[in-house]
Amino acid sequence: MTALRLTRPASRLLTMGVAAVLAIGLLGEGGATDAASAATTPESAAAAVGPAAAKKPGLRFAPASRTVQAYAYDDYVYLDSAVWLAAYGETHEFWAKRSKPSSPVSLTRTVIRDGERTTTKAPRAIVDGLNGFKNGLTVRVRTPKGKVLAKETRSLCLGGSDRQRVEPTGRTEPVYPTFCGGSWFTDATVTGVEQGWATKLDAFFEVETKQKNLVMTVSISDPVADFLGLPAKGRAVTQRVQVVDECEVWDCGEVAEQLMGAPAEGFSSLQDGDAATARAESLRAQSGHAGHGGSTASEHRTNLFTLGDAEHGADHPALGQSGSTPSNRTPDKDTLPDLISAPAWQIGTEVDESGIDRLTFNANEWNAGPAPLVVEGYRRGSGELMDAYQFFYRDGKEVGSTKTGTMEYHQAPEHNHWHFLDFASYELVTTKGKPVTPSGKQSWCLAPTDPVDLSVPGAVWRPEATGLDSTCGDQSALWLREVLPAGWGDTYNQTQTQAFDLTKVKNGTYQIKITVNPNGALHERTTSNNVSYRTVVLGGKPGKRTVKVPPYEGVNTEVVATPER
Repeated sequence: MTALRLTRPASRLLTMGVAAVLAIGLLGEGGATDAASAATTPESAAAAVGPAAAKKPGLRFAPASRTVQAYAYDDYVYLDSAVWLAAYGETHEFWAKRSKPSSPVSLTRTVIRDGERTTTKAPRAIVDGLNGFKNGLTVRVRTPKGKVLAKETRSLCLGGSDRQRVEPTGRTEPVYPTFCGGSWFTDATVTGVEQGWATKLDAFFEVETKQKNLVMTVSISDPVADFLGLPAKGRAVTQRVQVVDECEVWDCGEVAEQLMGAPAEGFSSLQDGDAATARAESLRAQSGHAGHGGSTASEHRTNLFTLGDAEHGADHPALGQSGSTPSNRTPDKDTLPDLISAPAWQIGTEVDESGIDRLTFNANEWNAGPAPLVVEGYRRGSGELMDAYQFFYRDGKEVGSTKTGTMEYHQAPEHNHWHFLDFASYELVTTKGKPVTPSGKQSWCLAPTDPVDLSVPGAVWRPEATGLDSTCGDQSALWLREVLPAGWGDTYNQTQTQAFDLTKVKNGTYQIKITVNPNGALHERTTSNNVSYRTVVLGGKPGKRTVKVPPYEGVNTEVVATPER
C-alpha cells in the first residue's frame, strides 16, 4: 500500500536540504519565466486564468507550468507545485489581530484600488488564528489512471516567501511579510498580495511511492474562494509531475547530511505544528545561521532588517546619512525603541550532557517602536571585545548615537561569533522575587525572528528585505551591527548549559523572571514593561525532575500546536 508522509510547515524546515533542492529544481534556472507564462493542463478541474484575465481586477490563479519536476529520494517523492495566486489591478491586504493571547483572532481583507480602500471581515469559520484561512488549500496527488496516492487539506497563507511580478504595474518590490503565524504573544500580523504580484502557494509535501509519473491538483476551498472573490471556474489547477532520482542530480550524501542537521544553538527549536518556533528557525535559516557546530560559513550572516515609512509606502528607502553621526546622550523619544519582555513559554525539564537537571524555556524580547533598536560594535584594539554603540533613527536616517555597552567574542563549539552583553537577563526567582539561580545565557546576537505586533508605529513588514547589513561576525571582525526592528521580537530557546540548573533547587513554586535592558544601558521610551514573570511548579526526583506550568492569561502555551480559535 502506498503510504503518505505529510510534511507540516515546521517539520519541513528540518528538511532544508530537500526544500532547497525543490526551490531550485522545480523551476530550474529559467523557472520563474516558465511559471509565469506556461498554461496548465487541459485536465484542470478549472484551468488557470490566462493573460486576458489581467484586465479584470481581483485575485486569480496565475498561469502555471504544464509539468513540474519532483525528486525521489529514499523511496519518497518530494513534490511542490508551480501554482501562484496573483493580484491584478488591485492590492489585497489581510490583517490578523487579537486583543490578548486568549482572544479570538479577527481577520480582515482590505482591497486597495486606485487609492480607495474597502475592508471586509472574514467569517470566523474560515479563520485559522494567525495562520491564515482554515482548510483553505487542498493538495491531491494521483496516478495518471486516477488512483489517489495522497490528499491533504491545510491552511491557506497568502504570505508566501516566493513572490514574482505578473504585470508591469504596481510596486517594484513586494511590501507584505512572507509568512503567516506568530508566537503565543503575537497581537497583530499583516499579509497581502500587492497589485501586479503573485505569491506561490504552499503545496510542498512528500509521498511514499515508486511511481515516476504523477498528477497533482491544487485547489482553494469554496468558502475561502468566495471570500477572496475567486471566480467559480478558477479555483483549482492540475499539473503533471515528472519524478526523477534525486541522486542522479544532486549529491545524496550532502542532502542526507542536511536532513540530519540540528537547529543552531540558542535559536528556537522546532516541534511539529509549533508555528512560533518554526517561524523563528525559518528566519534564522533565511539569515544564513541555520548551521550547527560553529562553522564560519553559518555564523557569518546578514541580518533581516529594513526601514519603511509610516505608510509602508517605500520600496527600499535610503538609510544612513552623509557625514559624521553626532553624539547624542539624550535622544528624542521618537528616535527610540520600546523594549518589552514577553513571558517565558514552552517550558520543560531535561538532563543535560553532564547529567545535570535543567529547566528549559523559550524567551522573547521585542521592540514596540517606533524606532528600531540598532547596536553597532567597534573592536577594541586586537582583543576580543568591542565597544557597543546605540544608533538613533528618524525617518530612516541616523540622527545620533551613544556608547551603550560591550560586545564579546564567544569562542565555543556552537558559537564562534560576537554577542552583545547588555540586552537581557533570565532568572529563576521565588514567588516573592528572591533570586534562586540565573540562566547560563548572558549574551545575544540580535535578529528579528518573531512578529509580535506589526500594527505599532514604525513597524517593519519585511525585515528580510535588507536595508542595513548586519552580522554576528567571525573572529576577524572589526565591526558589526545588530538590529531589532519595530514590531519584532527575538526568540531564544534556553536548553543545556543555557537553561536553569536545578541541582540545588527544591521542589515548589517559582517564577521565571525575564528582564530586557537589565542595566538600563540601552536608551528606550519606557522601562515600565521590561520585566515579565511566568509561574512554574517544580517536582520529581534528581534525574527525573518535572514541571507544571499554569496557563498565562487563560492560555496554555505548553501544548505543541497552537489551538484553533
